[in-house]
Amino acid sequence: MKKQIIYLTITILFLSTFAAAQFPKIPQIPKVPKIDKNIGSSVGMSGGKNRQNVMDDGFTFFDARPVTERSDKYNGDVSKGWTMRANLRAFGTYPKNSGFNVVVSKNGKVLSKMYCEGKTYRKSEDQDPRTKNSPDDDYLMTDPSSGCYDEKKFVATSGTFDVQVFTVNGDNDEEKLIRTYKIEVKEAQKIRPGKLPGITDYFIQRHAEAAASFLYLRPAQGSGGTMKHNYHNINGSTTLKGNVDIFFNVAITTSSIEFSGAPNVRCSVNGERVNFVNDGQINEASVRGDSVKWERDGKAPQFLGFYQYWINLPIVWNGQGQSGNPDMTRKTGNWVCELRNKNEILRKFKWTVGSDGFPKEHAEQTSGNINLHWGSYLIETEIPAGENSIQERLMPMPNAGLFYGIQWKSEEGKKMAANVPKVGEPYFIQ
Repeated sequence: MKKQIIYLTITILFLSTFAAAQFPKIPQIPKVPKIDKNIGSSVGMSGGKNRQNVMDDGFTFFDARPVTERSDKYNGDVSKGWTMRANLRAFGTYPKNSGFNVVVSKNGKVLSKMYCEGKTYRKSEDQDPRTKNSPDDDYLMTDPSSGCYDEKKFVATSGTFDVQVFTVNGDNDEEKLIRTYKIEVKEAQKIRPGKLPGITDYFIQRHAEAAASFLYLRPAQGSGGTMKHNYHNINGSTTLKGNVDIFFNVAITTSSIEFSGAPNVRCSVNGERVNFVNDGQINEASVRGDSVKWERDGKAPQFLGFYQYWINLPIVWNGQGQSGNPDMTRKTGNWVCELRNKNEILRKFKWTVGSDGFPKEHAEQTSGNINLHWGSYLIETEIPAGENSIQERLMPMPNAGLFYGIQWKSEEGKKMAANVPKVGEPYFIQ
């Protein structure tokens, strides 16, 4: 029996050697890694992973609304203070009936506390597979059209204030502080004939936001070609120029930007000019703003408007968009795009596209200093010196931070903020 086992072992070894000699192993071909164009990798965006209790700083927008009362003494309405209107979005999975508490304080003293109803979105409940399987976060947000405000919760004075944003759990009422902002509220006084006070306008200065622009990818959803909603969850559209948006900030003396012709962009990648159809024409619109009028008896009124503007670029992303325009995923390297009004350069935006087809994230995002929606990137912004069609008032405020007082942490961010030029009078001429 022992000999049979030995003979069997020898036979198996012989056959194994023969087989190896006759049929050598074919080396395995390494698998080519599949690049998923729907997933990024990030701290400052989702990277395809649902974040929890994280503020979307790009969505946040505050403005101050005057609260009025009737004055028999001055025979008219006058202001007794201002109330905050807040547009908020927090990433995370929240139960229904969740919302926000917004607390305004000064030197540690609470001056107002306002509750904002929230709208919850959970991908797991989405009936549309195009969005259900997307890398976007679940979220809780205020009404994207009207925001949230309560005239009963007002502050009587102007000045610098802290704004704390808490999420409120709809199941157990638990509050969680997720972000503290800082705002500076100023007055635009109105003096009626006879030197009688009128309704004082209030506004939140946003000069510090001039250096903060971000790019947003809007892939098409499904075979119909409908584009994803814009950053503020408004306006899905099939009439866009491409899949790439840029949001930037201006301060002007009129109620809207007045272009003398059709605005367009001129772009290059690694120094080589990019060709567009229709001369690089863009779509543009004001998406959010805070405007006031300063009026004095016997003097011409003066207007000030802080606006966030949106431009839709004629750039394709991930093979989706208008035929004939460049696909950003296939043009990797350093992008430079000039926003132009005829021969006038209004803004210069810069970003870098990596080998995965995605723009590279700014250091303010990768460090977790700021948080943006999936597919959104803080980009370098250069503002030309002097007045132009969209820049009539500007004051450099490099130490005031971005997104309402979040301090710049990166050297490139600090440099960008320091390079903002002074343009015109920042507020009103007395």
